[in-house]
Parts: sequence; structure tokens; C-alpha cells
Amino acid sequence: MGRSEDGRLLLLEAPLALFPGEVVEAQVIWKARHGEGRVTRWVTRDSRRAEAGCPVAESCGGCELWEAGRHAPDLKRQMAADLLRRQLGEAVPWTWHPAPDSARRHRIQLHWDGSALGYHQRHSHALVPIRACPAAADPLSDAIPRLQEALAGLALPTRPGRWELSTGTPANHVWATDERGRTWLLEPDGWHRSTEPIVHRLGGATLRHEPGAFFQVSPPWAAEAFGGLLRTWDLKGATLYDLYGGVGLFSALLGARFSHRVLVESGEAAVAWARRNLEAADLPSECLVADVAAWVPEGLGATGDVILLDPPRAGLEPALCERLATAGAGQLVLVGCDGAAFCRDLKRLAGAWSLDQLAVLDLFPLTSHVECLALLSRRP
Repeated sequence: MGRSEDGRLLLLEAPLALFPGEVVEAQVIWKARHGEGRVTRWVTRDSRRAEAGCPVAESCGGCELWEAGRHAPDLKRQMAADLLRRQLGEAVPWTWHPAPDSARRHRIQLHWDGSALGYHQRHSHALVPIRACPAAADPLSDAIPRLQEALAGLALPTRPGRWELSTGTPANHVWATDERGRTWLLEPDGWHRSTEPIVHRLGGATLRHEPGAFFQVSPPWAAEAFGGLLRTWDLKGATLYDLYGGVGLFSALLGARFSHRVLVESGEAAVAWARRNLEAADLPSECLVADVAAWVPEGLGATGDVILLDPPRAGLEPALCERLATAGAGQLVLVGCDGAAFCRDLKRLAGAWSLDQLAVLDLFPLTSHVECLALLSRRP
């Protein structure tokens, strides 16, 4: 956030981090009561700025905190504090969980234009060619030139489009998936067609899913952060309603802390994998393909049950919040990767649910994005 010379509020974004107190020039679009701008030049620079550890940091659209260096976690904490103070008030306590230095991305999306491979430029479809990515796990970064060579040498389909490189845990195998969902596994002698699932061994949980499917960006750190927090909150009960449950991450992490699980997810493939994952873990469950907002009934659950929601970035629909206000479950956990939408939903639920715990996790290192979690209990 910034101020223009006449005092009006500005929401600014920059490719290499902004420190409080810096003076910048920006291209600004004025709205009714504020402006939104992109920084084009620094007039004064904070002495804490560090040299970016990526040669394309200023143009690539993937990370925006490179020049914050070791101060990046504190900048993110300040951003989270500002958001929560403005949205929820000064008196709401919360905890901050910074990412470890070892946290790296296990999924990256690259673009092939017929001659070069790389990321899209910030706010553009122009290509930024790369040969490595320091934000990615080493096997993924090392696989980028192998993918480039295979595309250029016609060993893989050469039609321009998006490719996803992904790996499991440990990150010793790399899959490449094209826009049509076709997958190749990287072997010592090159890329080979594969139908194998990606396997994640996360503490005591093992999860599988098809390459190219949605999963956590940094699974080892996400499992450690989520699992540790939910254990600290002593989350347990009769039935866990795992809504927007994906391939079963939260159900698997909570394991035997619940007698039964009901997982609801709109993607058929994800539900099929969730069913396999939970059966393999010997966790009794119902895994249903349904739109969560339409599926949730009035009065969901009983006192000993917990409702856990991990909705898309846009958050909860208003009608769903209204039905959750009638739920019979004793506790509710809300997860959100967009801070503003998350706070909005907390306020919508406040009439029926009281906020007991609030945490912000840095699951997306080198970016301004965070994951928010809240534990709520049913009001009498």
C-alpha cells in the first residue's frame, strides 16, 4: 500500500518486493476512491534490499520477492498483519508460520512457443526463456533443459502450449504433462510415456494422484505445516466432513483422529484417487463427486463432528455460508489462499461460529501469497 502526493490510497505491485518507506514511480489506474499501480522505478531504495538470486527475477511472472532476500518472510508477515487488522480488527490474535529455507516448488508450469521454453512475462504472454528455476526443487530445475532438448529435437509433441513439470516426494522422479493430459516420465535416456501416478510420502500419509492434477505447490512443507497446526489444535472427533477435499490430503493428515470421513469434491478423477488413498490408509470414508455448495444440507453434522473447508481461491458462496450457519457440527476449519476472500467468509460465518484460532502459513515462498487457516466453534 502507498499514498499518492495528494494523499489518496494506492495499491501497488512490484516485481522485486517493496519495503515500507521506499519512494517509487508507478503507472497508476485511478478508481473511484483509490488507485492501482505497477511500479516502474525506485526513487529511493531500502538498504535491506538484496541482489536477486534469479537472473530473470525482474521479468518473470512467477516470484515477486527476490530482492527482499532474508527479509522476505518478515515482509509477508507485515502484509498479513495489515490485512487481518483492517479486515478483522486489532484484537484478533493470530500466529505466523514462515517457510523453511528448504521449501521449493514441486510443480511448475512452463510454456513452449515452438522454439523456446520458459515462463510468461509478468502481465503478458511474452515468453521469458529459462534453463533453470531456483524456486523449484532441484530435480525439476535440472529437467528444464532436458524438456527443451526433447521439444527442439522432436522427441516430444512440438505444438506450442503449456507444459507442467511435477515431482513427488522424495523428488527423484520428474513427470512432464502437456495440455492434453499426456504424460512422460524422465528416465536417464530421455522421456518415456507414462501412466504412473505421482506418489507423495508425507510423514505418515501416502497420497497418489495423476500427473498434471492439482496438488500442493510444496507438498513436504505443506504437510508439515498443516499437520503440525491441526495437531496443535487437537482436532479430532466422530466424522470429518472434508469439503473440497481433493485427493484426500486433510483426511490423510488427520488419519485416525476421526472415526469416519465424508469427502466431497467436484472432480471425478480427484475423488477416485481420494477413495484409493484413504482405502490404502485403512481410513473408513465416503468419497462423493458433487458440487460442495449444492451438496451441503441444512444442519450438517453433530456435536462431535468437524467440518473442514478448503474452497477455491474465490472462497465460499453466500448461500453456502447461510447453510453452514445451521450446521450441527461442533467445530469448523476454514482454509483459504486468498486473504481478502478468507476474511470476508469469516465475517459471513461470525453470526453462528466463534473464532478460536487463526494462523497464516507461508506455503508459497518468494511470492506475496499465503495460506490462512481458522478454527471456529459453534455458538450456543
